[in-house]
Amino acid sequence: MPTVGRRLLAWGLEMALLSASVGVPLTLGGYLNARAENPQQPLIPVLNLAQQQTGRLLGLPRRSLPERITPLTQLLWTGALGLPLILIAAHMYGLSRRGTSGPKRWLGLQVVTLTGQVPGWRRILVREGLGRWGGPLVIAYGLWRIGGAFPQTWVLLGLGLGVLAIENLSGGFSRSRRGWHDWLAGTCVVDRETGAMVRLAAQWTGAILPPGQPGALAWVDESGGLTPVVLEPGLAPEPPHRSRLGIGWVVLALVLGGIGGGGAYHLWQRRTVNALNQELFLNLVDTLTDAGANEEARRVAVTTLGSVPDERATPLLVDLIAQAEDPQWLATLQQALVNRGPEALPDLRRLNQRLNRELSLQPNDQQRAMLVAQLQTVNRVVVQLVVLAGDRIPTLDLSGLYLGALTGGAEPFVLTLPRQSLAGINWRSTVMNRAQLQGARFYHPGPDGHPDTYDDWFADMAGADLTDGDLSGADLTLSQLAGASLLRAQLRGANLTLANLERANLERANLIQAQLRGANLTQARLIAADLTTAQLVGANLTGARLRRLIADGATLTGATLRGADALETVFTAADLRGADLRQINLAGSNLAGANLADADLRGANLTDTDLRDVNLQGANLLGTDFTGAIFAAEKATNQDGFITSAPNLQPGDRFTGINFNQARNLDLGQLTYICAQGGIHDACDRPDDADAE
Repeated sequence: MPTVGRRLLAWGLEMALLSASVGVPLTLGGYLNARAENPQQPLIPVLNLAQQQTGRLLGLPRRSLPERITPLTQLLWTGALGLPLILIAAHMYGLSRRGTSGPKRWLGLQVVTLTGQVPGWRRILVREGLGRWGGPLVIAYGLWRIGGAFPQTWVLLGLGLGVLAIENLSGGFSRSRRGWHDWLAGTCVVDRETGAMVRLAAQWTGAILPPGQPGALAWVDESGGLTPVVLEPGLAPEPPHRSRLGIGWVVLALVLGGIGGGGAYHLWQRRTVNALNQELFLNLVDTLTDAGANEEARRVAVTTLGSVPDERATPLLVDLIAQAEDPQWLATLQQALVNRGPEALPDLRRLNQRLNRELSLQPNDQQRAMLVAQLQTVNRVVVQLVVLAGDRIPTLDLSGLYLGALTGGAEPFVLTLPRQSLAGINWRSTVMNRAQLQGARFYHPGPDGHPDTYDDWFADMAGADLTDGDLSGADLTLSQLAGASLLRAQLRGANLTLANLERANLERANLIQAQLRGANLTQARLIAADLTTAQLVGANLTGARLRRLIADGATLTGATLRGADALETVFTAADLRGADLRQINLAGSNLAGANLADADLRGANLTDTDLRDVNLQGANLLGTDFTGAIFAAEKATNQDGFITSAPNLQPGDRFTGINFNQARNLDLGQLTYICAQGGIHDACDRPDDADAE
């Protein structure tokens, strides 16, 4: 095979080995982790860091990155991280010491300098790290980000392979058959046996050859022998320029001196300002502690403390709230703390939690009224800081605060932030009962502007208390609401796409027309909730408690309701095509007009369920319990010995092709109707049997 062909084959083998070292353990580990029911082991720090950086660079959905994996997956993924590094290190070592390694050695190729020496570490780092891989991959990534294809990873993969291929094929378009990476590093690829190379010019070697006369160059192969190569005549390059101490060094010294002088002046100025601020702070404290100072002077001192750049001012103002009883004084402190900005939140959290504890233990009505007024002041400061935060919203931490309704005092407090941008705030375990958050935006696609990528801003409200809250029309996409209380919450028209509502309490919540596509409602409590015409395509309701749920006209295509307790629910006209309904308890439910085509009903309990006009085409009915289920227009009843209504047994095609043989507890009336509607069951009369008789 020609040298160029072997070089391309070697590149292909290197790509295959590197891809396999990453892809095989990564894919196998992911497969094993997906099959595990409950992975418990958290990612080791190095894997966690690698996952975060990869997710950020590639724009992967944060929800797709696992937090807990199995021990075997941990081992395989560690291998996927370490094995390619070992291969790269071995490859670089072989090239730097011998000029060949791996596929190049197998195919009889060697990398040498233009003077015939082995390249060494510096040249190989430039050749491989910058020329062959680093530069092309950076170009591909840049084209991906600015070309509009982000975050589609398959486009990045195609761009990366394309740019790498172009770079490695660049040698085929040059007279010397040297690729861009060889030009960059001053190297070339030769045959290990003969040292032959296509048209190597003498000016590249630095050798001086008389014009018109051929020259020779000795190449070093792996065994240490020398192989001559005939070169074309040419001119030697000019000798390299020797640097001398001159104007450049003078300019550098002036620049460094200017930087040092500017830094010293800035430091001196900063110390002077700090000293003045400290003196101002102490004077203000003296005014506040002076028993002879009038009330107006003290108010001016508090207002000034709100803008003094001294970190001691915030805790002082917060402590003054805990001592204040006068409503006007509390209002002054409130405004001063708002001026302090979001850095006041840690101290406000401390006071908020302390006042809440004291309030729960205080039996005295007068003392309770004072505590309520102080807590209301703290909460109003928090609300104003949220409103004024602007671009700093994603950094706000409101976890563990009590921001619930406080009805005592002249001005009752209720958290009210309608249509406010709240994306990225940490609300974990925050109490927000009766909050007014209509149309609030808890989700933002982040700096890249693309939804469901790693840099998205979404609210973390895990364990939060939103009882009786109003979030009608709120955007809660991707929000973390695991274990949250949304008891009797108003979520009409809210967008909860891909939200995590695992173990959340949504009892009697209003979710009419809500968007819950792909939402995680595993073991959620939805007792008596209203999901009329809600969208739950692909939602996971495994083990959810759905008793007396109203889901009239809801769309649950491809949803998972395995093992859910759906006793006495209303799924009339609901779309349950392809839904996983294994082991679900639908006893006493109303599914009239529902579409259950291709649904998996294995082991489902449909006792006394209304199945009038239900579409069961393609449904899996293995072990489905139909005890007392209603298929006809109305089940026959017997009162005082008279049948008041009989099922409609007119022939039809509702159940044509549907096999009921593996269903359980079908009574004679049900079988009669099933057979009349073209269903398949051993009890049905078959046409061939009738002809035989």
